[in-house]
Amino acid sequence: MSGMSGRRAIALASAVGVAAGFVAVVSTGVAAAEPATVSWTNGGDSLTRTVSNATPAEGEILTAVTTITGAGSTVNWVEDVRPTCLTYLQNTAKVNGLPVAVSSVGAGLVRVSGAWDATATQTFEFQYSVGANCVREIAQNTGVAYGGTTPGEFRGQGPALNVAKNVTTTELKPVGALKGGVKSTLTANVLGGRTGDLVKFYRGPDEVGSGALNSTGTATFAWTPSNVDAGTFDITAKYLGTPYALESVSPAQTVTIEAGDQSTQTTLSVPATSLINTDVVLEAQVEPAPGAGTVSFKSGATVLGTVDVDATGKAGLVQNFNVTGDKVITAVFNGAPGFAVSTSAARTIKVSEPGATDVATTLTLNIPALAQKGVFLFLRSNVAPTASAGTVQYFSGSEPLGNPVAVKNGLAQQSYVFNASGIFDVRAVYSGAPGFLPSESTTTITVTDEPVPGTGGGTGSLDLGGLFGQ
Repeated sequence: MSGMSGRRAIALASAVGVAAGFVAVVSTGVAAAEPATVSWTNGGDSLTRTVSNATPAEGEILTAVTTITGAGSTVNWVEDVRPTCLTYLQNTAKVNGLPVAVSSVGAGLVRVSGAWDATATQTFEFQYSVGANCVREIAQNTGVAYGGTTPGEFRGQGPALNVAKNVTTTELKPVGALKGGVKSTLTANVLGGRTGDLVKFYRGPDEVGSGALNSTGTATFAWTPSNVDAGTFDITAKYLGTPYALESVSPAQTVTIEAGDQSTQTTLSVPATSLINTDVVLEAQVEPAPGAGTVSFKSGATVLGTVDVDATGKAGLVQNFNVTGDKVITAVFNGAPGFAVSTSAARTIKVSEPGATDVATTLTLNIPALAQKGVFLFLRSNVAPTASAGTVQYFSGSEPLGNPVAVKNGLAQQSYVFNASGIFDVRAVYSGAPGFLPSESTTTITVTDEPVPGTGGGTGSLDLGGLFGQ
């Protein structure tokens, strides 16, 4: 390329970024198109090459024009050279302003062939579309090669292209009402991003989650605010930007997050085993105690029963299984004003037939015939023959009186206080155990408002041990 003189007049405009932070802005675009031109000589030929915009955007149409003026030379073919991420637009090749068929299109070049007298200026024009896969803000050269009297190879001569990053805009869809403990979906639409690009969602300055853009430019995040998040905040979505696109932030939406229902925890207690056709107690404890609401006890998907929660957060259900097998039990607190729904961990009860060698048992229930309201007494029962396994559950009607009591040396006892006066049926149910069949016993007790002789009167504990030789 002897005799070539270099003269470049290339104007490369740099893309403008977006400042970090959470200001509600969109990314800033590049300036208007600036053509770029480079001129040089090859022997007696003078060449000038111009691209319509040195800092094009994705999808923009570029025009590349090369003029060749020779000293009595002939031009037989011209190849226009461009980055492979630019796509030649069919039927856009022109020579001296007139359409001309191309003789070949290859990776990064387009050729036209003919016989042109370069004693007059010959102008070769081609148009391209800027592809999405063009690297951004990195110079990529264009060029030209031609054959004829004075051939020349100037494939990287220029002008250089510096494809700008995509300008993006981020829109946060209306958020709507938010409440602690309630799931809501945050949705953002991004113009100028790509599938898989990341969008982050913020409550004030704090990130709450992120989502990737899908093929339609939408990103979502399922957010469940906690009660700690309650208050009034600006909610924004930020497109993080990539090597191909500029960052942008949505306008803020001011949203009030209401305090939601207090979370609860439900714990389930059940016996590990039970004999068929034997009453067992399923008991749930809800914390903190909601003072209202119900608990549904389930065996798999089947609801065994729904019971009110008492003031202490307890709910119990007496259940009798008439089919053997493993019963997977859960307890579901159905919620109450100010308290959220919760489900216990599953517990399994193994329900079986009595064994061939299991012996029948007799349960003797020992309670005083008369008791004072508000005064503790002992509920005692004896299993005969003497068993040291299984439990005894005490009931008043269908209401459990406390929790199941383990049987030791044939005895099961617990203290209890009646908080209402009247006559009550009291039933004790022995669960049975390996080698022992279940049994039960029933009696009545009269609860009075007056002190019971021999108890000392007032609120206290009635020790009936002497009645049973304890």
